[in-house]
Amino acid sequence: MVECAHGTEPVARPVNSAPHPGTPAMLVPRDLPGPSGGTTYNTRVLEAWHSGGFTVTEVGVPGSWPHPSQEDRSALGETLRQRPRVLIDGIIASAAPTELAQAAAEGTEIAVLVHLPLPAESGLSPAQRDRLAVSERAALAAAHAVVATSAWARDDLEARYQLGGVAVAEPGADAAELAAGSTPPRLLMLGALTPRKNALLLLQALTELGDLAWDAVIAGPDGQDPGYAEQLHRAAAELPSGRVSFPGVVAGQELDTLWGSSDLLVLPSVAETYGMVVTEALAHGVPAVVGAGTGAEEALHGTQDGNRAALETPGTALEPDDVEAWARTLRHWLEDDALRRRWKSAAQAHRARMRAWSDAAQDLRTAIHW
Repeated sequence: MVECAHGTEPVARPVNSAPHPGTPAMLVPRDLPGPSGGTTYNTRVLEAWHSGGFTVTEVGVPGSWPHPSQEDRSALGETLRQRPRVLIDGIIASAAPTELAQAAAEGTEIAVLVHLPLPAESGLSPAQRDRLAVSERAALAAAHAVVATSAWARDDLEARYQLGGVAVAEPGADAAELAAGSTPPRLLMLGALTPRKNALLLLQALTELGDLAWDAVIAGPDGQDPGYAEQLHRAAAELPSGRVSFPGVVAGQELDTLWGSSDLLVLPSVAETYGMVVTEALAHGVPAVVGAGTGAEEALHGTQDGNRAALETPGTALEPDDVEAWARTLRHWLEDDALRRRWKSAAQAHRARMRAWSDAAQDLRTAIHW
């Protein structure tokens, strides 16, 4: 049972309903700027399903999700009515509760895949956060199944909305070449330039390490906050020339080359559902320092019952608002050869036990009863 959007009476969500006949569809956002962990997850799961002979239609949903126009919502409603069974990305679903409820009432079987609970995004005012929470609560109540991409996200949804029965389908990771690293050591931050990813904290920590040899690459698309991007570039300009670079979006061979030259992933996010970039780093044998209290810790350690649980942690987790702790830890790593070797060895041990995307695809299919 799930409380309705206004908290007045519970709404039943049939989490174990029988599969609906007909070709299922996966609804994904068409117009999001730049690559993201969510879009990568969607793409890799679809590829795994198709390669395994399971037919699913991918439908790109236009619109400025999660802040759609009325036209965006109307078009989504029409798409939902045309499909007997859908798995819909949470960035769309959670912003369109009325359309989901109407389609479900007319017989569409709806599963929602939540990459990040919408109110967990940074930079929101209390009013915006409350409005998104009301919308997301109502949308998830309309679904026959809700799946999160980490235990962190599941726990957040269950606590935030008193929502039971949320399944988990953690991401996979591709096998990759072992990184050779660089001299001097290279720090890599890979993600959008947004307050949630928190690159400013990294730059603030690095200002205390100017006496050591290192370089840093902060790669990823600009966010939708030009003021924050300007802050990052101003902070980088205060460091010795050439120490920090911003190559923007990297992909393909350029990304492979960047991983090959990296020695440590740094991900000081204030909120992170899972942090697929962490398992991507481990697949290259690159250790990581991540934000404590986020889903990135789960990616770093592995789940409690998974095949990585008994291995040494390939890095550490630090509070994402503690500049001094980040500066101390990075200084220790840069100055202590033994620590660098230990973290690198641990990362290589995790590399040998990474979960495949076929595992993620099967877990997701099981969770939504397809």
